[in-house]
Amino acid sequence: SSAASDVYKRQDNNISVRGHVLVWHSQTPDWFFKENYEDGGAWVSKEKMLQRMENYIKNVFATVAKEYPTVDFYAWDVVNECFLDDGSARNPGEQGSNGSNNSAWVQVFGDNSFIDYAFEYARKYAPAGCKLYYNDFNEYMPGKTQAICDMATRLKEKGLIDGIGMQLSLIHISEPT
Repeated sequence: SSAASDVYKRQDNNISVRGHVLVWHSQTPDWFFKENYEDGGAWVSKEKMLQRMENYIKNVFATVAKEYPTVDFYAWDVVNECFLDDGSARNPGEQGSNGSNNSAWVQVFGDNSFIDYAFEYARKYAPAGCKLYYNDFNEYMPGKTQAICDMATRLKEKGLIDGIGMQLSLIHISEPT
């Protein structure tokens, strides 16, 4: 794949890599949260989802260590885009309904408490020295700013987070003179 090819190029040229992302509502298929990993299955329990999350994070880090033993994964985005602009958690539900405002993580956990577990598991299995980040966009929205700061402060006090990634798109349109 092109992603693997890019990592090999970075390995060959001694270029450090930032990983993106372990837990993201829009990139985790709904079946991952269902009994027997079936789209039509019942939602799993929080306890079962914690086992799946830990296993997944552990295996991602084990695989990159095995496949790219000389690559310096200096940072990793652990969790991505969990808050709506008002600072609340995304809506519970399948990804296909209500677009990107839904989260199966919230469906199973009832809130954003899964974030703490994701960082706990990432800290446990990430390569030594790898910095761990929460990533999001529209951080300037007052409710979202406060929710991210509260979450980051709580995780920092536990030694689980190293920073926040901030996405931004700027468009400049020039008027003809």
